[in-house]
Amino acid sequence: MKAAIYCRVSTEGQEQDGTSLQTQLEACLNYCQVKGYEVKYQFSEAWSGLSLERPRLAELREAVRSHAIEVVVVYSLDRFSRDPVHGVILMQELEKNEVALEAATETVDNSEVGKLVFYIKGYAAKLDAERRRDATGRGKRALLKNGQMPQGTGVGIYGYKWDPATKKRIPLAHESRAVQHMFEMAASGKSCFAIARTLNDSSVPTKTGKKWEARTVSRLLANRAYTGITYFGRTVGKDHKKTNEDTWHVLTDVTPAIISQELFEQTQSALAKLRGLHSGKAKHEYPLTGFAVCGKCGSPLVGSCLRGNYRYYHCRGTYPTASRAKICDAHYIKADWLEEVVWDKVKSVLSQPELLLAEVGKQVENEKAHYSTGTMDKEIKDLSRRLKGYDGQERRLMNVLRMDLATPDIVLDEINLMKKEREADQVRLSGLLQAKENLVKALEMQESIKELCAKVVPCLDSCSSDEKKDAYTYLDLKVSATPEGVSIKGYLDLNVLTTARTWA
Repeated sequence: MKAAIYCRVSTEGQEQDGTSLQTQLEACLNYCQVKGYEVKYQFSEAWSGLSLERPRLAELREAVRSHAIEVVVVYSLDRFSRDPVHGVILMQELEKNEVALEAATETVDNSEVGKLVFYIKGYAAKLDAERRRDATGRGKRALLKNGQMPQGTGVGIYGYKWDPATKKRIPLAHESRAVQHMFEMAASGKSCFAIARTLNDSSVPTKTGKKWEARTVSRLLANRAYTGITYFGRTVGKDHKKTNEDTWHVLTDVTPAIISQELFEQTQSALAKLRGLHSGKAKHEYPLTGFAVCGKCGSPLVGSCLRGNYRYYHCRGTYPTASRAKICDAHYIKADWLEEVVWDKVKSVLSQPELLLAEVGKQVENEKAHYSTGTMDKEIKDLSRRLKGYDGQERRLMNVLRMDLATPDIVLDEINLMKKEREADQVRLSGLLQAKENLVKALEMQESIKELCAKVVPCLDSCSSDEKKDAYTYLDLKVSATPEGVSIKGYLDLNVLTTARTWA
């Protein structure tokens, strides 16, 4: 049988215990060898089991749907999912595609009662995760109260290692020297790009062993922790959403200083000076910057001037960055030619504003046909409220089972019915929200087009570079170009508009 192995840990920190990815993989490989399975795929990731949107799990599900495998092997069922509803979704997806689920450390019962047990285990795991999350939050607050830093399980900041015993950072000699050198280079006037290039050329890796990027260097140079002052709580969540400054906690005895406060301030001044040099008004204007991409590789087109007078657009991929070589060999595109082609197309659209307004009006009416504001706004609220109520239904079903008020088969039927209703509600809500978003965008575009017609149309033959950029923005222009040809698209079909004008 063709098998896929799926291994998961919630955090990198679990790599230190008995459920590390390597431990799981070895157990699953041994299991497959004993069973005589042919391992076609191996998927491993550090991701929460309470989430269904996991990158490697998505790849596994695609392999299941394409019938590339016949059995999925996991270390234990809680590695597959820790959410009961998600577990049911995954199990039914496997059943639908006739793919078996097996575990290296436990027996998987695929009977109806076995599925219910799997659901109950997932429910218990979800409750356990919520309890641990609450306990973790209380533990962090207690540490902060004592002036200690609640270090997570990540790699930490470059230049230090974390001492779990003292709850403090300890400088690493080789990384500390690199940090000192980076600040000195920046203070002397070097750009973040140049610093990243220097580090990569010297084979100095980042904390995770990757190459340096200019933005990585920029973030490091802005971190005041290197002066010995630590802020906790500046961001929250996996997406590092910034928090209000008044919620930050200042910890003064956690991070030993690697650089002086004076060097830090010199660095900030030097970087600000560099930003000032690059933020001044350019000698030449390139109105298609931000709207045009390379027709060969898709990289942005940027402006450049050769010998001081000849303007061109070139592909950003033709130049190396701090961490990669060039990826494209597209030739330069004459700026005058490209800008003339694009503006002629846009001008032909704008020269008949009544046609443009009529077209965007059709778009608005089309979106209104898909979304009735009054009734559908209410339906969105009702669906959102109903989706929140499914967790309560889930708890009540578990209580019914625990109190022996119904047989496992009846409870399982109710769970499956609830799952189908929840999925249908989620699909409906997603569709309504998308329709609402489309209508809002169409209405915003209608207002933008009206403003554009009032502002730009009266002076089409004498528009400034900024006015042209306004027109491109309002039309949501997207240009793909090479020296041989140009493709121009927008929110509205520009070809239909210009064709209509030709036949008018």
